[in-house]
Amino acid sequence: MAAKNTLALAGLMCGAFVVGTDFTGALLLVPSIETEFSADITTTQWVLNIYALTFAMFMVSGGRLGDLRGHRRVMLVGFAIFIASSFACYMAPSIEVLIAARAIQGVGAALIWPCMLAKGATVLEDNGGLGMGLVLAGVTSGNVIGPLISGAVVSFGDWRLFFLVNSVIGLISLTIVALLLEREHPEDVHESIDFLGIAVLSGSVLSLLVALDQGGNWGWQASPTLALFGASLALLVLFPFAERRANDPLLPLDMLRNRGFVIALCANGLNVPTLFIAFLYFPQFMTKTLGWTVMEASIGMTPLMVLLAVGSVLAGVLYKDFGAKRLLIAGYALSTLACVLVIFLRPGWGYDGLLPVLILIGFGATLTVTTSGAAAVGSVHPSRTGLAGGLSFMAHLVCGAVGVAVATALMFSISAATLARELTAAGISLSLADQRTLTGTNPDSPEAKSVLSALSPEQSDTVSQILMDAFAAGLSSAFWCALIPAAIGLVLMFALDEAKLEAPKSG
Repeated sequence: MAAKNTLALAGLMCGAFVVGTDFTGALLLVPSIETEFSADITTTQWVLNIYALTFAMFMVSGGRLGDLRGHRRVMLVGFAIFIASSFACYMAPSIEVLIAARAIQGVGAALIWPCMLAKGATVLEDNGGLGMGLVLAGVTSGNVIGPLISGAVVSFGDWRLFFLVNSVIGLISLTIVALLLEREHPEDVHESIDFLGIAVLSGSVLSLLVALDQGGNWGWQASPTLALFGASLALLVLFPFAERRANDPLLPLDMLRNRGFVIALCANGLNVPTLFIAFLYFPQFMTKTLGWTVMEASIGMTPLMVLLAVGSVLAGVLYKDFGAKRLLIAGYALSTLACVLVIFLRPGWGYDGLLPVLILIGFGATLTVTTSGAAAVGSVHPSRTGLAGGLSFMAHLVCGAVGVAVATALMFSISAATLARELTAAGISLSLADQRTLTGTNPDSPEAKSVLSALSPEQSDTVSQILMDAFAAGLSSAFWCALIPAAIGLVLMFALDEAKLEAPKSG
């Protein structure tokens, strides 16, 4: 039995790996995609954002379908969708087709991931924490290797090869899962699917994430932004009424009355902004202030990625012996300290100043994400583990998106203000449009180079130094958006009653 479980976990880890590559690997493809399709960043950003949006939107649906129809079966369907859409990305003749294929990729991943979490937490009957940790180690390994794969294919001159590699790895994963994972017999195969609840909740999440993603471009008080926030709130208010009319609701009310499950969701969400903001801005710190190339920056992030993978296994091993409360307190304490260090980080400290932060965030994130994920799945009846896994990861994505949206708004406002102030002090006059270009793009971009080339060499050097100072000031401000929820989470974890994390005896 032990050998069979080990092989099954290997299959789950392989599947998690291919899902993980898409989170980080596509980041390095954007410049090449822009060049081939002659698209601007406001369009190409959807190559990244639409995947995350559909992933989050269908996460709960994927988990619920796994509970009702069998996690193995839904995973296989998800892999088939993921493989086909990855190949469509490889063949995409236009940016519109590429974005559409990425949206379908997110749907496939949403069917795979919650079911994979559920199987990881239950395939080792006596140690769900270790199983969860190994699955998360697979996805974080994909996070580590993804940028290296994309960097390699870009160096070969064809960004499309990244998606071809994804198709091949996905096919291998589908084969392993089909051969090694046991078929399940869901407890209630006659239970109906709450399609109305799925539509209402998914619409609410999609509206929220689009508003957060585009609010900075449209303006937070612009009519489209406010309309999307209003639609999200209206659908969220409508959701309980839709659930009351459902024979088998998507989110049973007794789960919301399960204090252990609700606490686990909070634990999974409050620390995520730290990780997401680090993923977004640390590579930019390396390129904009340290002068590294994009490939060098991806390698510079490797300590964080490796620690996420190693820490996932470590947290899974420690879960059984130390319990959720101690691990969560330790994880939130490390993350809080990391945020404080970033707030005081200065460009002159170089990579040596960033490395301790990467280490603290790496261990802090894995101790909280792995532990809270295992706690969420372990606090519900086995018939709802897929739903719990989907809700847990949805909380993960939504809290991360909210944190990044707020941090980005603060980041650019502080950076722009610092740039304008220091330009005035230096006696250099630039239009607001040029200042926006310098604040919003990489210094090596053609647009930024065009602005700097119009200045004298001395002025160009001065502006380059000011840009470093402006970015550092913005980064320090942005991490307040990570520090505050991390500190709140630390306080909540001290108040955690670990007995509330025990699964109920009945469904």
